[in-house]
Amino acid sequence: MSRRKPRGMYVSEMALREHFDPCNYPKKTYLLCKLQWANSGTFWIHWVRNDNDKDNDNDNDSHAEEYFLEEVFELRSSSICYITWYLSWSPCMTCCYIIRNFLARHPNVNIEIHVARLYKTRWAGTRRGLRELARLRGRVTIDVMEIKDYRYCWKTFTQKGDDNFLPVNFQPAINRNRQMLKNILKGLHL
Repeated sequence: MSRRKPRGMYVSEMALREHFDPCNYPKKTYLLCKLQWANSGTFWIHWVRNDNDKDNDNDNDSHAEEYFLEEVFELRSSSICYITWYLSWSPCMTCCYIIRNFLARHPNVNIEIHVARLYKTRWAGTRRGLRELARLRGRVTIDVMEIKDYRYCWKTFTQKGDDNFLPVNFQPAINRNRQMLKNILKGLHL
């Protein structure tokens, strides 16, 4: 896997506004991460995005989830590790399997996933991948981001960390995505 420029702790306010708005459909996937070990009272934050730009020198088009798990995450303890992801798009079918395989190799890791919007839900493989992840109860939870999650991300992952973020008109899209995810996880067809 090729090297990427380090991202750091904070994402730009513009990226958060543009890529996490559930009414928009940007091409990039952003992953905001909060990671905490059970034996530690502190947490670590980081963010990545997929790098599949045509004008990028990087020949690798790995997805944000894959890149985080394979290149950013480091097993530092045998204690339980809690990872919380805020994703601009839900994992694709391939990433669902990458996450599942990662968890099989790391039994002390749990992942909580919050998504701004759902990726290619008309594809049976995507729906199946999400269901299989959700079946790993106690290891994975998948939810649609709520207003409180947007405010948390704004406060935690932007440099200002103030309360100036107002997710205007997000609620109808949140409700639609929440119902769609619920139907997918129950195995109902779209």
